[in-house]
This record gives sequence, C-alpha cells and structure tokens, in this order.
Amino acid sequence: MAVNRREELEERGHKNARRVWLVPANADEYDLECAFYQHDVLHWKRSFNYEEGDILFIYVSGHIQQVRYKVEVIKGIVSPNEINFDDHFWIDKTKYHQSKDWNYTRIRLLNKSNDEGLSFNQLREHGLKGNMQGSMKITGDLRNYIMSFFKGDLTNELYPDEVPLTLEEGKRREVSVNVYERNPLARKKCIDYHGVNCSICDLNFKEMYGEVGNDFIHVHHIVPLHQIKQDYVVDPQHDLIPVCPNCHAMLHRKEEVNYLSINQLRERVENLKFTSTR
Repeated sequence: MAVNRREELEERGHKNARRVWLVPANADEYDLECAFYQHDVLHWKRSFNYEEGDILFIYVSGHIQQVRYKVEVIKGIVSPNEINFDDHFWIDKTKYHQSKDWNYTRIRLLNKSNDEGLSFNQLREHGLKGNMQGSMKITGDLRNYIMSFFKGDLTNELYPDEVPLTLEEGKRREVSVNVYERNPLARKKCIDYHGVNCSICDLNFKEMYGEVGNDFIHVHHIVPLHQIKQDYVVDPQHDLIPVCPNCHAMLHRKEEVNYLSINQLRERVENLKFTSTR
C-alpha cells in the first residue's frame, strides 16, 4: 500500500494504517548512538515484516533503558548486495559475525530523545505489558504517549543537497555538497555550537527576512572531499561551519586551480564592507 495512503488511514485510525513498532536494541552489543552520529540511514535487522512507511521507536536496553530514536522504514526488504556492514559500530564481535546472515530493512532517522519519561518504568506506567523481549506493534495510549516525546523531525532541517552557482540560458549549474553537510544530526550539532549566522559574512536570515528566515542556514564541510578517508569521523563543531548559500557557493568554486579558504573569503567580504563604508 502506498505510504501516503497509509498515512491518510492512520489519521482515521483505520486497521490498515501505517504501523508503529517498539523495537529493542542492546547498547552493549551495538553502538547505535555512534552509528546515528555518522549516518541518518542505517540497515536494521528485519525481525518482523516491517514495511515501507512503518515507524519504529527504538528502545535502547543495556545500561540505558530508554526509548531514544524515532525512525521510518524507507525500504522493507534490502537485498544482501546493498548491505553495508559497519563492523566498527559493533561492540559484540560475535554478534557482528552473526549479523551477516540476517535479513535487513533500511531505516531513516527522524528524531531522537533523551527524556526520562521514556524510561522502561514510565513505559510500564503507560501501557507496556511485560518485558522488552522483541519488536512489538504498539497502539492506543502507549503509542500516543511515546509519540508525544517526538513532535519534531530532524530531517525538516535539511536544505538542498546542491549549491546553485549561476543561471545560463534558463539552466542551473550546480555543485554537490558531501554527505556530512547533509547529515541532519551533524548539521544540528554544528548549528547548536556555532549558531545560525553565516561564518563568512555574518548574515542572519531571520534578521534580514523576518520569521520566514528563522533558523535557515547552510553548513559547509571544511575538509575538502578528496581528502576524506573512508573511516573518517566528522566532528560537527570543528569540521562544519554555518554559511549562507552565497558564501557556500563561493567556497565550492575554484579560483584558477584552488578553492578559496574560509579565511580568504572572509577577508574579501570584510574588505568589501570596509570599502563600502568609506
């Protein structure tokens, strides 16, 4: 059934509406926090017949014992040649080797929480019966209670994957930005640390355009793409900076054979401001 049709049925409480699951994950076996820090899309064990559009709330057991993540199934069944086995996220290496024989679903992170209201004891208070032994479909009061902690959607903070450069005869020339600039969690951590002013020209979209510009900004990855190795771990505070789309485009353009650095472009903008005020 089409996802948008299932969402319509969900609003009416129909039996064929999008399903919502409570799914356990063992923090002592797999470092889910680190995995979602680097990626917003993961492959997940298909222990039940998850379908595209299903919502999974992931309960992290072990030493955490809380619901931490809201994810969406974006592909119910993933073929073996599509699976990316990230062994460095696995704490239990025996489980890692076993995982190669599992069936998988592809999930996309929608939001995360670290609220004590989502602890195991609180879930029991609001309708959870028994222990978290495996995935279970949830409805009614328990589903509504958990959903109330995940009202936002991190992916709504994503901005275009491409930076427009020029218009030529009605066609837009573009340059792609890399995966670290698109990762919603990395973007959020960068903005939380640096703020939403452009690091080059200091433009603040809300101050310039009003409420429509609230919290709008691009982020730029400081390390050139060709220098990034496969096992690279992004540091949102030091590897990403907020920039407006104009400055972002200029950082992705070459002058002769080299890209302008952050400081070089900032110096040009400051010189221009100084000249215009004289």
